[in-house]
Amino acid sequence: MKVVLIVLAVLVVLIIAFIVWRYVATMLASERLRRRLYEALAAVSEALEAGKTPDPMLIQRFARSAATRKVLWEILQSHERLDLYPEEYASQESLAEADIVLWLCHPNELQSPPDEIELMATVPSPSSTVDAPANYYVFRYRVNPPHWAANDGWMAGVAGPYGANQDAKPHASGTFSRFEAYDSRTPEQHVAVTHDLIMGKRK
Repeated sequence: MKVVLIVLAVLVVLIIAFIVWRYVATMLASERLRRRLYEALAAVSEALEAGKTPDPMLIQRFARSAATRKVLWEILQSHERLDLYPEEYASQESLAEADIVLWLCHPNELQSPPDEIELMATVPSPSSTVDAPANYYVFRYRVNPPHWAANDGWMAGVAGPYGANQDAKPHASGTFSRFEAYDSRTPEQHVAVTHDLIMGKRK
C-alpha cells in the first residue's frame, strides 16, 4: 500500500510539473512572437518615441497585413496616436481578423499566418444580453504546402466576443481555433463549442 501511495504521489508531481512546464513554455513562446513582431515594427515605434510621425506607407503596409495589424494598433494606442491608424482597417471585422491571425501565428498553434482567410459569419455571443450585446466573428482559413496543415483544407477560427456597442478593438478572450474543418459545423456551432471551451474555463 505504501508503494502504491508513493507511485501515485510521484505521478501527481510529474503531472503538475508537466502542466507548469507547458504554461511556462507557452508564455515564453508568446513573448518571443510578440518581441519579433515589435522588432518588425520598430521603425514605427522609434519614430513615435522621437516625437515624429511614422512613414504613412509603413503604417499602411503593417495595417494591410493581418499578421502585423494588431501590433500596429497596440503601438499606436500606447503612444495615443490611433488617429494615424488607417480607417479602412479599423472595423471590428478587420481587427477580429488580426486577433485570430496573431493567435494562429503562435509557435504552439499554426505557427504562421494562414495563406487565405475569409470572414464567414458574425454570430451573437451565447453570453450576450440585451444590455451588453456581444459578437463572435467566424473565419475560415487554410495554408498552402509545404505547411504541415495544408491537407486539412479550410479550417474554422473564432474571434471574440467583442462588445457590439463598444469601440472596435483587436483583443478578445475567446479567440481560438480547434483546427476543425470549417464545414464540420455551422458558424453558430463553432461559436458555441469555442465559447463553452474557452469562456467556460474562465468562470
